[in-house]
Amino acid sequence: NASYSRGKVGFFVLTDLKLQVRRAGSAQVRDVALAGAVADVVDDAKKNGGYGPVAGILDDDPRNGWSTREHDALQTRTAVIALEEPLVLAPDEQLVVELRQRLTLGDANLGRFRLAVTDERGDAVTRVTMTPLEELAATADRQHPPAKLRDRLLTQFLADHPPYVTAKAALERAKRQLEAVTKARKVDVMVLAERKEPRTTHVLIRGVWDRKGERVERDVPAAILPWPTGAPRDRLGLAQWLTARQHPLTARVVVNHLWQLCFGAGLVRTPDDFGLQGEQPTHPEVLDWLAVEFVASGWDVKHLLKLIVTSATYRQDSTISAAALERDPHNRLLARGARFRLPSWMLRDAALASSGLINQALGGPPVKPYQPEGVWEELFMGRFRYEASEGPAQHRRTLYTFWRRSITPTFLFDSASRRTCEVTPARTNTPLQALTLLNDTGYLEAARALATVALRSDSEDHARLEAITLRVLSRPPSGDEERIFCRELENARAYYRRHADESAKLLAHGQSPLDPSLEPSELAAFAVVASLVLNLDETMTHE
Repeated sequence: NASYSRGKVGFFVLTDLKLQVRRAGSAQVRDVALAGAVADVVDDAKKNGGYGPVAGILDDDPRNGWSTREHDALQTRTAVIALEEPLVLAPDEQLVVELRQRLTLGDANLGRFRLAVTDERGDAVTRVTMTPLEELAATADRQHPPAKLRDRLLTQFLADHPPYVTAKAALERAKRQLEAVTKARKVDVMVLAERKEPRTTHVLIRGVWDRKGERVERDVPAAILPWPTGAPRDRLGLAQWLTARQHPLTARVVVNHLWQLCFGAGLVRTPDDFGLQGEQPTHPEVLDWLAVEFVASGWDVKHLLKLIVTSATYRQDSTISAAALERDPHNRLLARGARFRLPSWMLRDAALASSGLINQALGGPPVKPYQPEGVWEELFMGRFRYEASEGPAQHRRTLYTFWRRSITPTFLFDSASRRTCEVTPARTNTPLQALTLLNDTGYLEAARALATVALRSDSEDHARLEAITLRVLSRPPSGDEERIFCRELENARAYYRRHADESAKLLAHGQSPLDPSLEPSELAAFAVVASLVLNLDETMTHE
Protein backbone atom coordinates (compact mmCIF):
# COMPACT_ATOMS: atom_id res chain seq x y z
CA ASN A 1 0.00 0.00 0.00
CA ALA A 2 1.71 3.20 -1.20
CA SER A 3 -1.02 5.60 -0.03
CA TYR A 4 -0.27 8.52 2.21
CA SER A 5 -2.63 7.43 4.98
CA ARG A 6 -2.32 5.06 7.93
CA GLY A 7 -6.02 4.23 7.62
CA LYS A 8 -7.40 1.19 5.85
CA VAL A 9 -9.32 3.30 3.33
CA GLY A 10 -6.23 5.04 1.94
CA PHE A 11 -7.30 8.67 2.15
CA PHE A 12 -6.35 11.03 4.98
CA VAL A 13 -8.08 13.79 6.91
CA LEU A 14 -6.08 16.53 8.66
CA THR A 15 -8.32 18.35 11.12
CA ASP A 16 -5.98 21.01 12.54
CA LEU A 17 -2.51 22.42 12.07
CA LYS A 18 -0.77 24.40 14.80
CA LEU A 19 2.53 26.27 14.60
CA GLN A 20 4.26 27.16 17.85
CA VAL A 21 7.59 28.62 18.86
CA ARG A 22 9.41 27.19 21.88
CA ARG A 23 12.45 28.73 23.50
CA ALA A 24 15.24 26.42 24.60
CA GLY A 25 15.08 25.64 28.31
CA SER A 26 11.50 26.85 28.64
CA ALA A 27 8.24 24.92 28.68
CA GLN A 28 6.23 27.90 27.46
CA VAL A 29 5.25 28.20 23.81
CA ARG A 30 3.68 30.93 21.73
CA ASP A 31 1.28 30.31 18.88
CA VAL A 32 2.02 31.50 15.36
CA ALA A 33 -1.05 33.01 13.69
CA LEU A 34 -2.07 31.51 10.34
CA ALA A 35 -3.67 33.65 7.64
CA GLY A 36 -4.91 31.12 5.09
CA ALA A 37 -4.46 27.78 3.35
CA VAL A 38 -4.83 26.42 -0.19
CA ALA A 39 -4.53 22.86 -1.53
CA ASP A 40 -4.37 21.12 -4.89
CA VAL A 41 -7.45 18.99 -4.09
CA VAL A 42 -10.34 19.24 -1.66
CA ASP A 43 -13.41 17.13 -1.03
CA ASP A 44 -17.03 18.18 -0.92
CA ALA A 45 -17.73 18.80 2.76
CA LYS A 46 -21.42 17.98 2.41
CA LYS A 47 -20.61 14.49 1.16
CA ASN A 48 -17.92 13.81 3.75
CA GLY A 49 -19.44 14.75 7.07
CA GLY A 50 -18.09 18.30 7.13
CA TYR A 51 -14.55 17.40 6.03
CA GLY A 52 -13.16 18.73 2.77
CA PRO A 53 -11.82 22.32 2.40
CA VAL A 54 -8.26 22.81 3.58
CA ALA A 55 -9.28 26.01 5.43
CA GLY A 56 -10.73 23.72 8.08
CA ILE A 57 -7.23 23.06 9.45
CA LEU A 58 -6.88 26.71 10.55
CA ASP A 59 -9.27 26.49 13.50
CA ASP A 60 -9.44 24.24 16.55
CA ASP A 61 -12.68 22.55 15.55
CA PRO A 62 -12.27 18.76 15.05
CA ARG A 63 -15.51 18.65 13.07
CA ASN A 64 -13.87 20.04 9.92
CA GLY A 65 -10.55 19.68 8.14
CA TRP A 66 -8.74 18.83 4.90
CA SER A 67 -9.97 15.59 3.33
CA THR A 68 -8.80 13.64 0.24
CA ARG A 69 -11.47 10.91 0.26
CA GLU A 70 -12.68 11.67 -3.29
CA HIS A 71 -9.22 11.63 -4.90
CA ASP A 72 -6.55 9.10 -5.80
CA ALA A 73 -4.92 7.98 -2.56
CA LEU A 74 -1.65 7.14 -4.36
CA GLN A 75 -1.01 10.65 -5.65
CA THR A 76 1.00 13.30 -3.81
CA ARG A 77 -1.14 16.06 -2.38
CA THR A 78 0.03 19.59 -1.58
CA ALA A 79 -1.23 22.22 0.81
CA VAL A 80 0.25 25.71 1.30
CA ILE A 81 -0.31 27.56 4.57
CA ALA A 82 0.38 31.28 4.87
CA LEU A 83 1.40 33.02 8.11
CA GLU A 84 -0.20 36.29 9.14
CA GLU A 85 3.19 37.87 9.81
CA PRO A 86 6.73 36.88 8.79
CA LEU A 87 8.30 34.65 11.42
CA VAL A 88 11.90 35.26 12.48
CA LEU A 89 13.27 32.79 15.01
CA ALA A 90 15.88 33.75 17.61
CA PRO A 91 18.98 31.52 17.86
CA ASP A 92 17.57 29.75 20.91
CA GLU A 93 14.07 29.23 19.47
CA GLN A 94 12.65 26.31 17.56
CA LEU A 95 9.53 25.90 15.45
CA VAL A 96 7.06 23.23 16.54
CA VAL A 97 4.64 21.94 13.90
CA GLU A 98 1.69 20.03 15.29
CA LEU A 99 -0.55 18.02 12.95
CA ARG A 100 -3.79 17.27 14.74
CA GLN A 101 -5.84 14.39 13.41
CA ARG A 102 -9.00 14.25 15.48
CA LEU A 103 -11.31 12.79 12.85
CA THR A 104 -14.71 11.81 14.23
CA LEU A 105 -15.60 9.45 11.36
CA GLY A 106 -12.94 6.73 11.45
CA ASP A 107 -9.20 6.16 10.92
CA ALA A 108 -7.60 8.39 8.30
CA ASN A 109 -4.40 9.61 9.87
CA LEU A 110 -1.68 11.09 7.70
CA GLY A 111 1.07 8.51 7.30
CA ARG A 112 3.76 10.11 5.12
CA PHE A 113 4.39 13.82 4.71
CA ARG A 114 7.10 16.36 4.01
CA LEU A 115 7.37 19.95 5.23
CA ALA A 116 9.00 22.90 3.48
CA VAL A 117 9.21 26.60 4.33
CA THR A 118 9.73 29.74 2.27
CA ASP A 119 10.34 33.40 2.97
CA GLU A 120 8.33 34.45 -0.08
CA ARG A 121 4.93 36.10 0.19
CA GLY A 122 2.15 36.99 -2.21
CA ASP A 123 1.45 34.35 -4.86
CA ALA A 124 3.97 31.98 -3.33
CA VAL A 125 1.66 31.26 -0.38
CA THR A 126 -1.71 31.67 -2.06
CA ARG A 127 -1.27 29.15 -4.88
CA VAL A 128 -0.08 25.57 -5.18
CA THR A 129 1.71 26.22 -8.49
CA MET A 130 5.33 27.33 -8.94
CA THR A 131 6.26 30.47 -7.05
CA PRO A 132 7.11 33.61 -9.07
CA LEU A 133 10.81 33.28 -8.27
CA GLU A 134 10.83 29.61 -9.30
CA GLU A 135 9.15 30.53 -12.54
CA LEU A 136 11.64 33.36 -13.09
CA ALA A 137 14.56 30.97 -12.48
CA ALA A 138 13.16 28.65 -15.16
CA THR A 139 12.73 31.49 -17.68
CA ALA A 140 15.28 31.70 -20.48
CA ASP A 141 15.37 35.52 -20.62
CA ARG A 142 15.33 36.66 -17.01
CA GLN A 143 15.89 40.29 -18.01
CA HIS A 144 12.66 40.35 -20.00
CA PRO A 145 10.20 37.89 -18.40
CA PRO A 146 6.65 37.56 -19.77
CA ALA A 147 4.09 40.20 -18.77
CA LYS A 148 2.11 37.79 -16.58
CA LEU A 149 5.22 36.82 -14.67
CA ARG A 150 6.17 40.48 -14.21
CA ASP A 151 2.74 41.10 -12.71
CA ARG A 152 3.21 38.18 -10.31
CA LEU A 153 6.67 39.44 -9.32
CA LEU A 154 5.27 42.93 -8.70
CA THR A 155 2.47 41.47 -6.58
CA GLN A 156 5.00 39.53 -4.55
CA PHE A 157 7.16 42.63 -4.06
CA LEU A 158 4.20 44.68 -2.86
CA ALA A 159 3.22 41.91 -0.44
CA ASP A 160 6.55 42.55 1.35
CA HIS A 161 6.39 46.36 1.09
CA PRO A 162 5.21 47.63 4.54
CA PRO A 163 3.54 50.92 3.42
CA TYR A 164 1.56 49.07 0.77
CA VAL A 165 0.62 46.23 3.11
CA THR A 166 -0.64 48.65 5.80
CA ALA A 167 -2.67 50.73 3.35
CA LYS A 168 -4.10 47.65 1.62
CA ALA A 169 -5.16 46.07 4.93
CA ALA A 170 -6.93 49.28 5.96
CA LEU A 171 -8.67 49.47 2.59
CA GLU A 172 -9.85 45.87 2.82
CA ARG A 173 -11.20 46.42 6.34
CA ALA A 174 -13.03 49.53 5.20
CA LYS A 175 -14.56 47.66 2.24
CA ARG A 176 -15.77 44.85 4.48
CA GLN A 177 -17.30 47.31 6.92
CA LEU A 178 -18.93 49.27 4.09
CA GLU A 179 -20.44 46.03 2.84
CA ALA A 180 -21.76 45.29 6.33
CA VAL A 181 -23.28 48.77 6.58
CA THR A 182 -24.90 48.38 3.16
CA LYS A 183 -26.41 45.05 4.16
CA ALA A 184 -27.64 46.52 7.45
CA ARG A 185 -29.87 49.02 5.63
CA LYS A 186 -32.40 46.27 5.17
CA VAL A 187 -32.79 43.86 8.05
CA ASP A 188 -35.38 41.14 8.37
CA VAL A 189 -36.72 41.14 11.90
CA MET A 190 -38.88 38.41 13.37
CA VAL A 191 -42.00 39.84 15.02
CA LEU A 192 -44.92 38.40 16.92
CA ALA A 193 -48.39 38.80 15.47
CA GLU A 194 -51.76 38.19 17.03
CA ARG A 195 -53.58 35.04 15.94
CA LYS A 196 -56.97 35.44 14.33
CA GLU A 197 -58.27 32.95 16.86
CA PRO A 198 -56.50 32.95 20.25
CA ARG A 199 -54.99 29.64 21.29
CA THR A 200 -56.86 27.82 24.05
CA THR A 201 -54.79 27.83 27.26
CA HIS A 202 -55.29 25.70 30.36
CA VAL A 203 -53.75 25.46 33.79
CA LEU A 204 -51.59 22.34 33.78
CA ILE A 205 -52.32 20.10 36.74
CA ARG A 206 -49.11 19.69 38.75
CA GLY A 207 -47.25 21.09 35.75
CA VAL A 208 -47.79 17.99 33.60
CA TRP A 209 -48.18 19.09 29.98
CA ASP A 210 -50.94 16.64 29.06
CA ARG A 211 -53.04 17.03 32.26
CA LYS A 212 -55.12 20.09 31.43
CA GLY A 213 -57.18 21.81 34.08
CA GLU A 214 -59.23 24.99 34.10
CA ARG A 215 -59.19 27.17 30.97
CA VAL A 216 -57.64 30.61 31.50
CA GLU A 217 -57.66 33.89 29.56
CA ARG A 218 -55.05 36.64 29.22
CA ASP A 219 -55.17 39.10 32.08
CA VAL A 220 -53.05 41.30 34.36
CA PRO A 221 -52.67 41.45 38.16
CA ALA A 222 -55.79 43.34 39.22
CA ALA A 223 -54.13 44.21 42.53
CA ILE A 224 -51.78 46.49 40.57
CA LEU A 225 -54.33 47.94 38.14
CA PRO A 226 -57.41 46.39 36.47
CA TRP A 227 -57.46 45.97 32.70
CA PRO A 228 -58.42 49.24 30.95
CA THR A 229 -62.11 49.41 30.10
CA GLY A 230 -62.69 48.71 26.41
CA ALA A 231 -59.02 47.89 25.73
CA PRO A 232 -58.39 44.86 23.52
CA ARG A 233 -56.95 41.83 25.28
CA ASP A 234 -53.76 41.73 23.23
CA ARG A 235 -50.34 43.35 23.24
CA LEU A 236 -51.80 46.77 22.41
CA GLY A 237 -54.04 46.50 25.44
CA LEU A 238 -51.09 45.45 27.57
CA ALA A 239 -49.15 48.53 26.41
CA GLN A 240 -52.12 50.74 27.29
CA TRP A 241 -52.29 49.12 30.72
CA LEU A 242 -48.58 49.66 31.35
CA THR A 243 -48.67 53.35 30.38
CA ALA A 244 -52.00 54.26 31.97
CA ARG A 245 -51.83 57.35 34.19
CA GLN A 246 -53.25 55.29 37.04
CA HIS A 247 -50.56 52.59 36.83
CA PRO A 248 -48.68 52.70 40.14
CA LEU A 249 -45.42 51.09 38.97
CA THR A 250 -44.30 51.98 35.44
CA ALA A 251 -43.47 55.66 35.98
CA ARG A 252 -42.00 54.99 39.44
CA VAL A 253 -39.72 52.22 38.11
CA VAL A 254 -38.42 54.44 35.30
CA VAL A 255 -37.89 57.36 37.68
CA ASN A 256 -36.03 55.08 40.07
CA HIS A 257 -33.68 53.91 37.27
CA LEU A 258 -32.93 57.50 36.26
CA TRP A 259 -32.33 58.46 39.90
CA GLN A 260 -29.98 55.49 40.21
CA LEU A 261 -28.09 56.68 37.12
CA CYS A 262 -27.51 60.09 38.71
CA PHE A 263 -27.01 59.17 42.37
CA GLY A 264 -25.54 55.67 42.10
CA ALA A 265 -28.48 54.18 44.03
CA GLY A 266 -32.21 54.48 43.52
CA LEU A 267 -34.79 55.91 45.87
CA VAL A 268 -35.79 52.26 46.07
CA ARG A 269 -32.55 50.38 46.75
CA THR A 270 -33.88 47.17 45.19
CA PRO A 271 -34.60 48.29 41.59
CA ASP A 272 -35.28 44.70 40.55
CA ASP A 273 -38.01 44.26 43.17
CA PHE A 274 -40.72 46.89 43.78
CA GLY A 275 -42.85 44.37 45.65
CA LEU A 276 -43.36 43.59 49.30
CA GLN A 277 -40.03 41.76 49.50
CA GLY A 278 -38.10 44.78 48.20
CA GLU A 279 -36.96 47.80 50.21
CA GLN A 280 -39.27 50.71 50.85
CA PRO A 281 -38.29 53.99 49.12
CA THR A 282 -36.05 56.25 51.19
CA HIS A 283 -38.06 59.30 50.05
CA PRO A 284 -41.52 58.09 48.95
CA GLU A 285 -42.90 61.62 48.42
CA VAL A 286 -40.04 62.49 46.08
CA LEU A 287 -40.59 59.28 44.11
CA ASP A 288 -44.32 59.98 43.81
CA TRP A 289 -43.81 63.60 42.79
CA LEU A 290 -41.22 62.77 40.13
CA ALA A 291 -43.41 59.95 38.76
CA VAL A 292 -46.36 62.34 38.38
CA GLU A 293 -44.11 64.96 36.77
CA PHE A 294 -42.73 62.33 34.39
CA VAL A 295 -46.18 61.30 33.18
CA ALA A 296 -47.43 64.89 33.00
CA SER A 297 -44.46 65.88 30.81
CA GLY A 298 -45.42 63.23 28.25
CA TRP A 299 -42.89 60.67 29.52
CA ASP A 300 -40.07 63.10 28.64
CA VAL A 301 -36.83 61.47 29.88
CA LYS A 302 -34.65 64.51 29.10
CA HIS A 303 -36.99 66.78 31.06
CA LEU A 304 -36.85 64.50 34.09
CA LEU A 305 -33.05 64.14 33.96
CA LYS A 306 -32.64 67.91 33.72
CA LEU A 307 -34.94 68.32 36.69
CA ILE A 308 -32.86 65.90 38.77
CA VAL A 309 -29.37 67.18 37.89
CA THR A 310 -30.31 70.86 38.39
CA SER A 311 -31.71 70.18 41.86
CA ALA A 312 -29.92 71.37 44.98
CA THR A 313 -29.77 67.76 46.19
CA TYR A 314 -27.78 66.57 43.17
CA ARG A 315 -25.43 69.58 43.21
CA GLN A 316 -24.26 69.02 46.79
CA ASP A 317 -20.59 68.50 47.61
CA SER A 318 -19.66 64.87 48.28
CA THR A 319 -17.35 65.78 51.17
CA ILE A 320 -18.39 64.08 54.40
CA SER A 321 -17.45 64.43 58.03
CA ALA A 322 -16.69 61.52 60.31
CA ALA A 323 -19.88 62.13 62.30
CA ALA A 324 -22.04 62.20 59.18
CA LEU A 325 -20.36 59.03 57.87
CA GLU A 326 -21.10 57.23 61.13
CA ARG A 327 -24.72 58.41 61.13
CA ASP A 328 -25.49 57.77 57.45
CA PRO A 329 -22.74 55.67 55.81
CA HIS A 330 -24.82 54.84 52.70
CA ASN A 331 -26.15 58.39 52.19
CA ARG A 332 -29.76 57.31 52.42
CA LEU A 333 -30.70 60.75 53.77
CA LEU A 334 -29.11 62.46 50.73
CA ALA A 335 -27.32 64.93 53.00
CA ARG A 336 -24.29 65.01 50.66
CA GLY A 337 -23.50 64.55 47.00
CA ALA A 338 -23.23 61.03 45.66
CA ARG A 339 -19.77 59.55 45.08
CA PHE A 340 -19.31 56.34 43.09
CA ARG A 341 -17.12 54.86 40.38
CA LEU A 342 -18.32 55.49 36.86
CA PRO A 343 -19.20 52.48 34.71
CA SER A 344 -16.80 51.45 31.96
CA TRP A 345 -19.06 52.63 29.14
CA MET A 346 -19.18 56.14 30.62
CA LEU A 347 -15.39 56.20 31.04
CA ARG A 348 -14.83 55.28 27.41
CA ASP A 349 -17.32 57.84 26.11
CA ALA A 350 -15.84 60.51 28.37
CA ALA A 351 -12.32 59.76 27.10
CA LEU A 352 -13.50 60.00 23.49
CA ALA A 353 -15.37 63.25 24.17
CA SER A 354 -12.53 64.98 26.07
CA SER A 355 -10.00 64.00 23.41
CA GLY A 356 -12.21 65.25 20.57
CA LEU A 357 -12.34 61.83 18.90
CA ILE A 358 -15.99 61.00 19.60
CA ASN A 359 -18.27 60.36 16.64
CA GLN A 360 -21.77 61.58 17.51
CA ALA A 361 -23.53 59.91 14.57
CA LEU A 362 -26.89 58.39 15.45
CA GLY A 363 -28.19 54.98 14.42
CA GLY A 364 -26.66 52.47 12.07
CA PRO A 365 -25.04 49.06 12.49
CA PRO A 366 -22.87 48.10 15.50
CA VAL A 367 -19.16 48.87 15.61
CA LYS A 368 -16.18 46.99 17.00
CA PRO A 369 -13.82 49.04 19.19
CA TYR A 370 -10.23 47.96 19.76
CA GLN A 371 -9.74 44.65 21.52
CA PRO A 372 -6.65 42.50 22.26
CA GLU A 373 -5.92 39.86 19.65
CA GLY A 374 -6.93 36.27 20.19
CA VAL A 375 -9.86 36.79 22.57
CA TRP A 376 -12.50 35.53 20.15
CA GLU A 377 -10.24 32.90 18.64
CA GLU A 378 -9.61 31.37 22.07
CA LEU A 379 -13.31 31.16 22.89
CA PHE A 380 -14.62 30.08 19.49
CA MET A 381 -11.85 27.64 18.51
CA GLY A 382 -10.67 30.00 15.78
CA ARG A 383 -13.97 30.05 13.88
CA PHE A 384 -14.60 33.75 14.54
CA ARG A 385 -12.07 36.54 14.33
CA TYR A 386 -12.47 40.00 15.80
CA GLU A 387 -11.70 42.84 13.42
CA ALA A 388 -11.75 46.35 14.84
CA SER A 389 -13.82 48.92 12.94
CA GLU A 390 -12.02 51.21 10.54
CA GLY A 391 -12.15 55.01 10.47
CA PRO A 392 -14.70 57.21 12.29
CA ALA A 393 -16.80 54.17 13.21
CA GLN A 394 -14.06 53.27 15.71
CA HIS A 395 -14.93 56.33 17.80
CA ARG A 396 -18.67 55.94 18.05
CA ARG A 397 -20.32 55.88 21.47
CA THR A 398 -20.16 52.64 23.43
CA LEU A 399 -23.92 52.25 22.94
CA TYR A 400 -23.17 50.95 19.42
CA THR A 401 -20.57 48.37 20.45
CA PHE A 402 -20.98 44.89 18.98
CA TRP A 403 -21.61 42.15 21.55
CA ARG A 404 -21.52 38.41 21.40
CA ARG A 405 -23.71 36.89 24.03
CA SER A 406 -20.98 34.53 25.17
CA ILE A 407 -18.25 37.19 25.52
CA THR A 408 -18.30 40.78 26.73
CA PRO A 409 -16.19 43.43 24.94
CA THR A 410 -12.93 43.44 26.86
CA PHE A 411 -12.93 47.15 27.69
CA LEU A 412 -16.31 46.78 29.45
CA PHE A 413 -14.71 45.34 32.56
CA ASP A 414 -17.76 45.77 34.82
CA SER A 415 -20.64 44.86 32.53
CA ALA A 416 -23.17 42.11 33.07
CA SER A 417 -22.74 38.88 31.15
CA ARG A 418 -26.18 39.32 29.54
CA ARG A 419 -27.04 35.72 30.36
CA THR A 420 -29.42 36.98 33.02
CA CYS A 421 -31.31 40.25 33.43
CA GLU A 422 -29.47 42.62 35.79
CA VAL A 423 -30.75 46.08 36.67
CA THR A 424 -28.41 46.91 39.55
CA PRO A 425 -25.11 48.38 38.28
CA ALA A 426 -21.90 46.69 39.35
CA ARG A 427 -19.57 49.02 41.25
CA THR A 428 -16.09 47.62 41.05
CA ASN A 429 -12.47 48.49 41.70
CA THR A 430 -11.23 45.47 39.80
CA PRO A 431 -7.60 45.61 38.59
CA LEU A 432 -9.06 45.30 35.09
CA GLN A 433 -10.14 48.93 35.40
CA ALA A 434 -6.59 50.19 35.86
CA LEU A 435 -5.22 47.80 33.24
CA THR A 436 -7.83 48.97 30.72
CA LEU A 437 -7.43 52.69 31.34
CA LEU A 438 -3.64 52.43 31.17
CA ASN A 439 -3.18 49.96 28.31
CA ASP A 440 -6.28 49.70 26.13
CA THR A 441 -5.64 50.96 22.60
CA GLY A 442 -8.69 53.22 22.74
CA TYR A 443 -7.47 55.04 25.84
CA LEU A 444 -3.91 55.33 24.52
CA GLU A 445 -5.28 56.84 21.31
CA ALA A 446 -7.44 59.24 23.35
CA ALA A 447 -4.36 60.28 25.37
CA ARG A 448 -2.44 60.95 22.15
CA ALA A 449 -5.35 62.99 20.75
CA LEU A 450 -5.48 65.01 23.98
CA ALA A 451 -1.75 65.65 23.75
CA THR A 452 -2.13 66.73 20.13
CA VAL A 453 -4.83 69.27 21.06
CA ALA A 454 -2.67 70.63 23.88
CA LEU A 455 0.45 70.99 21.72
CA ARG A 456 -1.51 72.83 19.07
CA SER A 457 -3.15 75.20 21.55
CA ASP A 458 -0.15 76.96 23.12
CA SER A 459 3.62 77.03 23.30
CA GLU A 460 4.04 76.96 27.09
CA ASP A 461 3.93 73.82 29.21
CA HIS A 462 1.70 75.46 31.82
CA ALA A 463 -0.98 76.33 29.27
CA ARG A 464 -0.74 72.91 27.62
CA LEU A 465 -1.15 71.03 30.90
CA GLU A 466 -4.06 73.28 31.83
CA ALA A 467 -5.73 72.56 28.48
CA ILE A 468 -5.54 68.79 29.10
CA THR A 469 -6.90 69.10 32.65
CA LEU A 470 -9.72 71.42 31.61
CA ARG A 471 -10.89 69.02 28.92
CA VAL A 472 -10.88 66.01 31.26
CA LEU A 473 -11.75 67.45 34.70
CA SER A 474 -13.46 70.71 33.69
CA ARG A 475 -11.09 72.63 35.97
CA PRO A 476 -7.46 73.81 35.93
CA PRO A 477 -4.88 71.78 37.88
CA SER A 478 -4.06 72.69 41.46
CA GLY A 479 -0.57 73.76 42.43
CA ASP A 480 0.42 70.31 43.69
CA GLU A 481 -1.09 68.62 40.64
CA GLU A 482 0.76 70.90 38.24
CA ARG A 483 4.07 70.19 39.97
CA ILE A 484 3.47 66.44 39.57
CA PHE A 485 2.44 66.86 35.93
CA CYS A 486 5.56 68.93 35.19
CA ARG A 487 7.78 66.36 36.88
CA GLU A 488 6.27 63.48 34.90
CA LEU A 489 6.43 65.53 31.69
CA GLU A 490 10.16 66.17 32.13
CA ASN A 491 10.84 62.52 32.94
CA ALA A 492 8.91 61.40 29.85
CA ARG A 493 10.66 63.99 27.67
CA ALA A 494 14.07 62.82 28.75
CA TYR A 495 13.17 59.17 28.19
CA TYR A 496 11.62 59.54 24.75
CA ARG A 497 14.40 61.81 23.50
CA ARG A 498 16.81 58.99 24.30
CA HIS A 499 14.49 56.25 22.97
CA ALA A 500 12.94 57.37 19.69
CA ASP A 501 11.78 53.85 18.94
CA GLU A 502 9.73 53.75 22.15
CA SER A 503 7.99 57.02 21.34
CA ALA A 504 7.11 55.58 17.92
CA LYS A 505 5.59 52.51 19.58
CA LEU A 506 3.47 54.64 21.91
CA LEU A 507 2.24 56.90 19.12
CA ALA A 508 1.41 53.97 16.85
CA HIS A 509 -1.62 52.99 18.93
CA GLY A 510 -4.92 53.74 17.25
CA GLN A 511 -6.00 54.69 13.76
CA SER A 512 -6.19 58.49 13.97
CA PRO A 513 -3.37 60.03 11.91
CA LEU A 514 -0.34 61.65 13.50
CA ASP A 515 0.27 65.37 13.07
CA PRO A 516 3.58 65.50 11.13
CA SER A 517 4.25 69.04 12.42
CA LEU A 518 4.61 67.78 16.02
CA GLU A 519 7.90 66.40 17.32
CA PRO A 520 7.35 62.70 18.19
CA SER A 521 9.19 62.70 21.53
CA GLU A 522 7.30 65.81 22.65
CA LEU A 523 3.95 64.33 21.60
CA ALA A 524 4.76 61.06 23.37
CA ALA A 525 5.71 62.91 26.57
CA PHE A 526 2.44 64.86 26.65
CA ALA A 527 0.53 61.67 25.82
CA VAL A 528 1.96 60.11 29.00
CA VAL A 529 0.70 63.06 31.05
CA ALA A 530 -2.69 62.92 29.30
CA SER A 531 -2.92 59.21 30.15
CA LEU A 532 -2.09 60.09 33.76
CA VAL A 533 -4.99 62.59 33.86
CA LEU A 534 -7.36 60.03 32.32
CA ASN A 535 -6.43 57.67 35.18
CA LEU A 536 -6.99 60.10 38.05
CA ASP A 537 -9.52 59.10 40.70
CA GLU A 538 -11.50 62.25 39.91
CA THR A 539 -11.72 61.22 36.26
CA MET A 540 -13.18 57.79 36.94
CA THR A 541 -15.38 58.79 39.88
CA HIS A 542 -18.72 60.59 40.00
CA GLU A 543 -18.59 63.12 42.82
